[in-house]
Amino acid sequence: MQQGSYTVLIADDEAVIRNGLTKAIPWDKYGARVIGTAANGQEALSMVLTHRPDLAVIDIKMPLMDGLEVIRRAGENGVETRFIILSGYDDFALAQKAIRYGARSYFLKPLKIEEFKDELSRQLQEISARRSSRSDTDFEMLIRSSRVFFLNQLILNELRSQEEIDRRASMVRLDWLHRQYRVLVTSAAGAPSAAFAEAQTLVHALLAGVDHELWLHGGDMLVGIVGGDDSAFAATKAALPGLTAELRSRTGLRFYASVGKTVQGPENAATAYTSALRALSYHLYEVPGDVYDDNMVCRQEPPAGLTDVQWETLIDAMDQADTECLHSFCRRYVDGLFFVAMPPPDFIRGMCMHLVSNARIRFLSRHSDISPVAPLSPEELRHCHSVGGLCAWMERQLLALVEQYRRQRDAEDPIIRRAKEFIREHISENIKARDVAADVNLSESYFTVYFKQKTGENFRDYQLAVRMELARSLLSEGRLSVGEIAAAAGYQDYRSFSRAFKNVTGVSPSEYHHP
Repeated sequence: MQQGSYTVLIADDEAVIRNGLTKAIPWDKYGARVIGTAANGQEALSMVLTHRPDLAVIDIKMPLMDGLEVIRRAGENGVETRFIILSGYDDFALAQKAIRYGARSYFLKPLKIEEFKDELSRQLQEISARRSSRSDTDFEMLIRSSRVFFLNQLILNELRSQEEIDRRASMVRLDWLHRQYRVLVTSAAGAPSAAFAEAQTLVHALLAGVDHELWLHGGDMLVGIVGGDDSAFAATKAALPGLTAELRSRTGLRFYASVGKTVQGPENAATAYTSALRALSYHLYEVPGDVYDDNMVCRQEPPAGLTDVQWETLIDAMDQADTECLHSFCRRYVDGLFFVAMPPPDFIRGMCMHLVSNARIRFLSRHSDISPVAPLSPEELRHCHSVGGLCAWMERQLLALVEQYRRQRDAEDPIIRRAKEFIREHISENIKARDVAADVNLSESYFTVYFKQKTGENFRDYQLAVRMELARSLLSEGRLSVGEIAAAAGYQDYRSFSRAFKNVTGVSPSEYHHP
């Protein structure tokens, strides 16, 4: 879609809704732009008649003129704007009336943004098709849109009244849900919309000849409701591995599919959907064919002692930044969680979070001078779609903490940096800790403690190391006498220098000078 090729009007008497929709939806991603907002019905009608937007999102209840009247008058004036209705009232009669007047979709407040985005995408695609061909059947598209809205409510268990469920099912031509069916879910990590379109085409072809509905849900999975008893569905299920293989071949992505429990009656759709989602989570184990069902779900409790960890070994490996040790530790840890061939994926993910969380606590306890770290995000774990991916995630988290520690350790404190500079600048002088402390505006007692805490060595040892470093450098050059080098290193007499040098290097200055 070209940016701004579709025009949108938002009409609602609540400013928070108008502003929220204007800002929360990435309109440019859909090739659309909001041409204006209206706070009442009269203003909305005027803008619709004047600008004739491609799409209008409009509240039913507004001052001066309600949304239904706006839609009716727009139709009388030959305006082809598509309307998406918003309502704070779960009144199906209002929805029916909106449909008769020409509304395309009906959303209850509070609005579920992901569902709204799905509907927005469908509407703009249909507008695009209408621009190239005026032969679309508006009524059938409306039924389709209403059917998907109803099915989303069913699988999310948002409808409580059996009477309401039955009436809605009949209205959108889904009476076959009173017979046996199951939910089929197909997904792929990070798949673009084009890949899902490819998947939808193939799944539709696979289900040809059987009662089914298939739609994109939440932007990251195809949900299908497939009719028929288990024996009738057997051939379809047997063909699913071929489907996932074909999708991988066409898109280059790993698609996986799951089948939920067989149920009967539209009121049980949420049970079937939950069952399919639970089975889909087992894609973590990458079984051949990438098809999962309720029979794979593990219901056995893990044995006691499974979570025992050799914490000292792990923290020592982190201290030493031993990547090989961390790599093998994480893999041994995950391997130890497999008390059955395929444990519950949520258990595996939870135990990976447990290891990293506790390792962070113990490492930070050992190194209390590290700045606080950002909290772990469970969302990152949900993006790991294999056991190897979980192990890699743990390693990344542990190594990130090690790297942070290394950076903070190596990044010198400005007080320590200035103290070291002063020592080097005055190394030929007989400076004391109090001289350096005065230069950095600290008391002598506090400075010596602070220096030790930040550098890991006391002031006298550091000063000696700097003197010996300078002495070795000057001795190697061979241009100065030992007495001159002793003075340059801050020693008042040759003997004191020679004794200190031999204690540090194991040889006398003359031996070092003349190897």
